[in-house]
Order: sequence, then C-alpha cells, then structure tokens
Amino acid sequence: MFCREEIEKILEQARRMDPQFEINGVDSHQYRLNPPVDPAFVRAAEEEYHFRFPEDYVQFITEVGDGGAGPGYGLYAFGFYQTEPKSSRDAKIRDSYLRGLSREPRLLPLEPDDLKYSCISEDEYKQNPEKYFVTGNFNWDNDTPYGFFHLGTYGCASDYGLITAGERRGQVFRYDVECGFELEACSFQVFYQEWLDAVSDTERFQKEVDEWRRIRNR
Repeated sequence: MFCREEIEKILEQARRMDPQFEINGVDSHQYRLNPPVDPAFVRAAEEEYHFRFPEDYVQFITEVGDGGAGPGYGLYAFGFYQTEPKSSRDAKIRDSYLRGLSREPRLLPLEPDDLKYSCISEDEYKQNPEKYFVTGNFNWDNDTPYGFFHLGTYGCASDYGLITAGERRGQVFRYDVECGFELEACSFQVFYQEWLDAVSDTERFQKEVDEWRRIRNR
C-alpha cells in the first residue's frame, strides 16, 4: 500500500532537483498530488456502471491522491467524473466511456505485419514481442478501447491506463492512437512504484533533468 507522507518526501526532493520543471510533462503536475477522492463516489460509480477498479488503484486515489504527480504529464483525477458535463454530447460520450469499462477488451497479439499500422517500432517489438497487442473491439461512441481506463498521457498520442475487465484486469498498458497496446506493469502498484523509484534515484534523476535542460536550451 502507498503512503502519502512517504511519497511527498520523494516529490519534495524532485522539486528541489528540478525546480524549473525541466523534464517533459512535469510542469502539468509539478511533483504534487491532488487531494484524495471520496471512496463513496468511487464505489457509487463502479456500482452504476458495473465495473470494478483494482484495489491498489482505489487505495491510491482515496487515501493518497486523486491524480497529480506521476508518469508523463501526471495522473488524471477520477474525481473529474463528479463535474457536470459541458454539453449533452459530452454527457453521452462520458456515459458511453464509463459503461465501456465493464466490457473485457479483446487484446490480440501484435503480428509483425501490423507494425506498419502501429506507433511501435520494429526494434522495440523484436526485443519483447509478447508485450505487444492490438485491440479487437473498440467503442466508437467515444473513440476508446473497451475495458481501458485512461490513467494519464505521455503525450505524442500515447496514453497509459488500467484494464478494468477480464483476465487482464488490473494490468497497466500503454496505448497509442493506432490502437497498439504495450504491457507496462502487472498492476497499478508496480507501475507507480517504478516511477517513484526512478524519481528517487537521485543520480539517474539528475541526468534526466540535465538532459531535458540541454534539449530546451538548444
């Protein structure tokens, strides 16, 4: 289980080492967590839309922080779904998306011939072909795969998220606009801990900050 106090110490160190938020995406969350979301709202949403988040993710958003500091541009807040949709169209898209979380995604092994239609490079694929998939069912009402909850984005049309139904429920995948899936972690706990470990490795983290500073100052 995650502890907000322990994570805050890591994030405070990161802010000291990267005060100008040089690393790409960091300026959107600035190494800060949002307040937790009400557990009652999470359970009510699960009940209404007939899906179930893995418990490690629920523990994080209800006890640690509902979005904020995280990989890429940071974690999205599930509390967003408490806000009023801007239009009836937005309400319909949101409803379709949440209802789609109860449906198992059909993930098919990515074949070499599929690479020309994917954002995945041939070199990446050859190293670990078993990590890559394409989706066989898609929710055309909102242009998202079924059973995939978007946790956040890396930018460049590449998101990451949780599988919320079926045998892969709880696993974290990277997803690109060409419907390619890459397995990133067996659980949210592992996924977020790996990011924390990278941030708390001061030598590695300083190199990343310095590299992004050089890129920005070219």
